[in-house]
Amino acid sequence: MNANLVELTARLLETGGLRHTPAGLPSLQLRLAHRGPQTEAGRPRQVECEVEGQVFGELAARMATLDVGVELACKGFLDRKSARNPQLVLHVTEYEID
Repeated sequence: MNANLVELTARLLETGGLRHTPAGLPSLQLRLAHRGPQTEAGRPRQVECEVEGQVFGELAARMATLDVGVELACKGFLDRKSARNPQLVLHVTEYEID
């Protein structure tokens, strides 16, 4: 099995501004905040976290126009930040405004 799929409802905390890769692909860094109930070991638990995100292409250009504070339903995958930095980053491949 080779699964790497993340679904997260979150509030947009900030964006780094629309940039472009050396190949000219739009790129956007963002920060998301999630808060909500989960069940763990049969017990309810309140979860709060912030996640760094990255978006590329036409989706990046669309997300760059969103207002900070908007609630989103995001789908994507996890990858390391760079070849030398193992920090996890959510690569958003789809989103809907919640």
